[in-house]
Amino acid sequence: MIRPIGRLGVGFTWSPGLNKVTNKLANIIDFLEISPDIICRELLINEHITLDFSPELLALALDATAKRPVVLHGLGLSIGSASGWNEQYLNILDTFLSLRDVPWHSEHLGFLCTKRPNNQLTTVGVPLPLPFTKEVIDMLAIRIKILQDRFFIPFLLENTSYYLPSLPSEPGWDEIVFLNELTSRTNCGLLLDLYNLYCNFINQGIDPFKNIGRLNLEHVIEIHIAGGATHDGFLLDVHSDIVPEPVWQLLEYVVPRAPNLRGIVYELLDEGLYVVGLDNIHDQLMRIRNIYDNCNFSN
Repeated sequence: MIRPIGRLGVGFTWSPGLNKVTNKLANIIDFLEISPDIICRELLINEHITLDFSPELLALALDATAKRPVVLHGLGLSIGSASGWNEQYLNILDTFLSLRDVPWHSEHLGFLCTKRPNNQLTTVGVPLPLPFTKEVIDMLAIRIKILQDRFFIPFLLENTSYYLPSLPSEPGWDEIVFLNELTSRTNCGLLLDLYNLYCNFINQGIDPFKNIGRLNLEHVIEIHIAGGATHDGFLLDVHSDIVPEPVWQLLEYVVPRAPNLRGIVYELLDEGLYVVGLDNIHDQLMRIRNIYDNCNFSN
């Protein structure tokens, strides 16, 4: 993995629906994070669904990032699909990276796509977690190497939230062992989503501080924080609210212990704007800045 040059600082998710927010808060946002998938449209060509940028939305994204660094966070690569990942997403990356310099890109550590009997790609609706096994690491290692060779910028994987207990795993393995093995073997970076750890604590009773204490934090390049909602007793990873206090505590704990951290992103969906409001978004970003700026990084 090629390390990003320099630290980006405080980031915020960009989408067409949040474009005015990022403009109003431009003085406190150091960089933007874009999911290329959200500025694309699906087209039916020869009975197959293809993915391509909406010219209008792509132009809006390029304008928003003309004077500010941007990192990419994919939704639809589906790097963990046993049937094969989404090649169309790689074509999207090719296009965007030809138009903007990007210090790193990332994706969810899970799978979203599978194939129908007619070999047509379809999605399962929400990202699903992977088994914590050596076989999965073997598969991921090949795909990570392809990405590193194709784009020649750091690639990060994000830990996910999961709602079903007892995922298949090697004897003695859990999520943290799996992440340490994966990052050590592939030199892939880690996008540490602290809200996902908090969701797993609420839903599964997994202590996030103990897990962070076992995680190799040298691979953490980026951190996500967010707030969500509870449905049917489960805390959901929906990025629709202010950040819960326990997540702030996790952030304060992790930042000084992650020597290669380059940026912290507050994630928010378009719908969350009406719940959180502009003033609270400003306060969340300023709180990130205070934590980030008060940490004495050694590199």
